[in-house]
Amino acid sequence: MASNGEGRLISKEELAKHNKKEDAWIVIDGKVYNMTDYVAKHPGGDAILKNVGSDSSNGFHSQPAHFTVGNYIKDKLKNTHYVGEFKS
Repeated sequence: MASNGEGRLISKEELAKHNKKEDAWIVIDGKVYNMTDYVAKHPGGDAILKNVGSDSSNGFHSQPAHFTVGNYIKDKLKNTHYVGEFKS
């Protein structure tokens, strides 16, 4: 996985293929993350699966806990789960 912020462009069609628990990609603010290995650890349980294969920005930003730690989470994700940029 890329960690330098210069990932490849991911199309909506490609993103949509990664839409299940065993293959879970999400978009947050234009960045695509492979969350497959995090699904089982997600503090909100299967709530993370609600938007796999699509844009999760609204869901991410609507979580009260993310109001405080959202930037920390995004920085951590970029270093560990980043795939590329979403090409809308």
